[in-house]
Amino acid sequence: MQKIIAQIALLFALFPLLLQAELHQSTDPETRLVSWKLVEQNFELEIIQRLPDQTRAFFQARGFPTETADQIATHCVFQTIARNTATGPEATAITIELADWRIKQQGKTRPVKLKEDWLAEWKTDPHISNKAKIAFRWATLPTAQTYQPGGDYNWGMVSFGPGPGDTFDLKASWKTGQENHSRWITSIQCPTDR
Repeated sequence: MQKIIAQIALLFALFPLLLQAELHQSTDPETRLVSWKLVEQNFELEIIQRLPDQTRAFFQARGFPTETADQIATHCVFQTIARNTATGPEATAITIELADWRIKQQGKTRPVKLKEDWLAEWKTDPHISNKAKIAFRWATLPTAQTYQPGGDYNWGMVSFGPGPGDTFDLKASWKTGQENHSRWITSIQCPTDR
């Protein structure tokens, strides 16, 4: 009986937290690309599918060799937007560190492929110019960033790693002041290579 009472008490304690998190999935009627938006208290995170051809063309136009642009494009790249909507005197900064994010696919959990991972792979590649690497750094979401209250935001590409058409779960994490938070966004689908 005590175990049941403890479980009920835990449920009531967690109930306000469950009400605070919202997850919306939508499809753009024109492009048919899907996006997922997590809203929890003052943190908003939106990830939007990018077709591999969009990403491929973007990086080819910035000087990447076709083979490298194709490699990036087939690593499930999403446009990612993070925002701090907190206002008022009690508002605090929100920090994200992509190194703490995890993806789960087919029962295995691993980190997100960071821009630093890509740049390390290309360090000695003579076919990738410094100009192309700079464009890559600017186009991708910062690996670590603090967002100030009042609507501070940023966006950029994140390569999650799975192949075109694959599905995965994402554990996004962030810090509000000194408090750690994380939420799983399930059944995210990488766009197919059309």
